[in-house]
Amino acid sequence: QLVPVRAKGNGAVLHRQKREWIAPPKRLRENFDYTGYESIAKIHSDKTYPKITYSLSGPGVDQPPVGVFGIDPNTGFVKIYSILDREEIAMYSLKGMAKYPNGSNAERELDLKIFVDDQNDCSPIVVENQVGSVNESSSPGTIVMRVIATDADEEGTQHTAIFYSIVQESNVGGMFSINSRTGEVMVQRSSLDRETKDIYKLIIQVSDMNGVVGGNTATGAIEVKILDINDNVPTLEKESYEGNVEENTIGVEVLRIRAIDMDLIHTENWLAVFEIISGNEAGYFSITTDSKTNEGIIMIHKPLDYEKLQVLNLEVAVKNKAVYNFGTSMTGSTSYQKSYPIKINVINQKEGPRFQPSVKVVTISEDHTTVSINKIITTYAAIDSDTLQTATNVRYAKIRDDDNWLIIDEHTADIRLNKLPDRESKFLINGTYYIAKIICITNESPSKTATGTIAIQVKDSNDHCPELTSTTPTMCFDDNAIYVSATDKDEFPNSEPFEYSVIQTDSKQEWTVEPFNSTTAILRDQAKLWPGIYKVAVQVKDQQGKSCGEFQTIDVTVCFCTENTRTCKPRSTKTTGLGASGILLLLLGLLLLLLVPLLLLFCLCGGAAAIGDFKSIPYDTKQQLISYHTEGQGEDKEVPLLLAPLEVDGGTVKATNVNNLNGKGYLG
Repeated sequence: QLVPVRAKGNGAVLHRQKREWIAPPKRLRENFDYTGYESIAKIHSDKTYPKITYSLSGPGVDQPPVGVFGIDPNTGFVKIYSILDREEIAMYSLKGMAKYPNGSNAERELDLKIFVDDQNDCSPIVVENQVGSVNESSSPGTIVMRVIATDADEEGTQHTAIFYSIVQESNVGGMFSINSRTGEVMVQRSSLDRETKDIYKLIIQVSDMNGVVGGNTATGAIEVKILDINDNVPTLEKESYEGNVEENTIGVEVLRIRAIDMDLIHTENWLAVFEIISGNEAGYFSITTDSKTNEGIIMIHKPLDYEKLQVLNLEVAVKNKAVYNFGTSMTGSTSYQKSYPIKINVINQKEGPRFQPSVKVVTISEDHTTVSINKIITTYAAIDSDTLQTATNVRYAKIRDDDNWLIIDEHTADIRLNKLPDRESKFLINGTYYIAKIICITNESPSKTATGTIAIQVKDSNDHCPELTSTTPTMCFDDNAIYVSATDKDEFPNSEPFEYSVIQTDSKQEWTVEPFNSTTAILRDQAKLWPGIYKVAVQVKDQQGKSCGEFQTIDVTVCFCTENTRTCKPRSTKTTGLGASGILLLLLGLLLLLLVPLLLLFCLCGGAAAIGDFKSIPYDTKQQLISYHTEGQGEDKEVPLLLAPLEVDGGTVKATNVNNLNGKGYLG
C-alpha cells in the first residue's frame, strides 16, 4: 500500500494505513522558502517486490507552471523547488503513482492536494476610473456611489477586510462622506450647486485589516459629477424691448429676445419657452424658440394697418420647458414665469390708393320712370391710404361688367347707368348685381392699383344698423382688454366688416381699438381702471358707414377674478335671520311707539278724564292773551333714542333710529 508521509523536517510522522492509498491535504505558507527542505511530503507503498518506482504529475510538475514540485522515484519524497504565491495559485492538485519495473501500476493513482496559506502581502486597490453622479441640492445622506476596491489576498479573512475613508484635502467644502465599511459615498451638505462646481475629484484611502495599525494601505481617485436640476429661472437680457414692423407685412421676423439661464446648456432645464400673454388678442404675432441660441423669435402673421394701429404693446412671459425643481433646501412655485413688456411700432409704408368700402352699394329702383340712362347714380373714388383723402393723379376703368350695366368716368369715378336695371336678369344674385369691378390706377411709374366692386342693389336697402351683441362685458383687474361684437340684419355688402371707435366721454378712461375680425374688435384699457362699473360709448359702423345713432353704451365691469376660471370673485352674500331676541326687541320697539302718544296725552291733559269740565280762568283773557303774530322753533327737549333692528348684514345687526319716522309712522 502507498502511504504519503509528511517530511521529517516539518515534524512528519510516519504511520501505516491498512492497505489504503490516501493522501491528506498539505498546507504550505506562501512566500516561505521550502526549497532547502529534504521533502515537503512522502508517498510510500507497502509493496516491496518487485522494485517500486514513484512519480508525480499535474500542474506544478509536468503542467504549467512546470518544475515547482518533484519526487524522488526511489524514496517517494516530494520536494519543492520554488517559493509559492497564493495569489497566483492557491491550490495544487497532483497525482502520485507507484509502478513496477514493467510499467504496470503497483497502486491506484493518489490524489495529493497542496494548499497555499495566505499571508497579508497584498495592499487593497481602488478600481480606476470610477465615476458617480448626484443631483445638485440633494439632501444630506443621499447615496452618490459605492467605491469598488479589491484585495488579492484570501477572501473572507481580515487580510481583505477593507476600511474606506476620504482624504479630507480632496473633499472641498466637506460636501461628501463615506461609509467606512461599505464604501458608499454620500452627500454631507445640501449646498451642492452645479453652476458653482460641477465635478468633484475625491481621493479615497483604503486599508485592509479593517483599518488597524499594521495593515496595508493605498489610495485611489474617484470622480463625482453634479447633475443639473432646473433650479434657475430664465431671464431676458433686458427688462423691456422695442421692435418695428412695416404695415401690410406678414411672414417676417420682427424681433429676437435672448433668454439667459444658468442651468446646463442645451437641456430642457435651459431651454426657454416664450408666450405672448397680453396684447396679441387679435393674433398678429407668434413667438417660437430657437433651440440653439435660446432666443424667442417674434414673427408677424397678420398684416397691420398703420392708419388704424400705430403701436402694439405686448407682454411676453418666459419659463423653462422642464418643470422647476428648486431642491430640498428651497421652496417655490413650479410654474413660475416672469413677463416682459415689448413695444412694437408699426412703420408706415407709401401705399397705393384703395377703395373704401371695398364694395360700394348703390340702391336703385326697378321702376324705369325713376331711373334714367347716363345719369350719375354714385361716385366711387378711391382714397389715398396714407392721407385718407380722395386719391389724386389717378384714373379709373372697368375691369369687369358682365352685363355692361355701368359707365365710369376715367377722371372723377362718377358712375352712370348704361342700361336700365332688370330684376329678372340672370346676372343678379338675391336682387343685387355684383359683377362690376372698378380699377384705380396711379399715373406714376411703377403704377399702383386698387380694385373695388360696385353692387347695384335693386331690392334690399341698408335699413338696419350694426347692434352690439353684448353691452355688459367683464374685465379682470389684471387684464387690459375686452372683446365687443356686433351684428347687422342686413345682407352683404350692407353689413360687415364693421368699423369700431370709442367716443371718450370720461377723462378717467382711455381706450384704444384694435380690429379682431370682421364683426369683433378689441377695446384695450390704457388707464389701468380700478374695479368698478364704467360706461363706454362705442360707435359701430357697417361697411356703408351706417351706425345706430351717435353711439351705443356698454357697461364694463372691472373686478378681481379667480385665478383658474377668470371670473369675478363673488361678493359676500351672507345673511342671518332674526333670532328670538331680535324679534323681541322689534316688538318692544313697536309697543314703545304705541305708548308715546298716550304718555303725551296724559302729560298735557292731567286728570281730564276724571273732571267734568274745565276750571274758569281767573283773569281777563283780553288782557292776558296777546297775539304776537310770530312763529319760531320749538324748544329742544332731550328724548331718548329708540333703536329698532332693521337688517342683518354679515352677522352684524344694524339699527335705525325710530325717531326718524315720517308722519305716517313708517320709516322714512
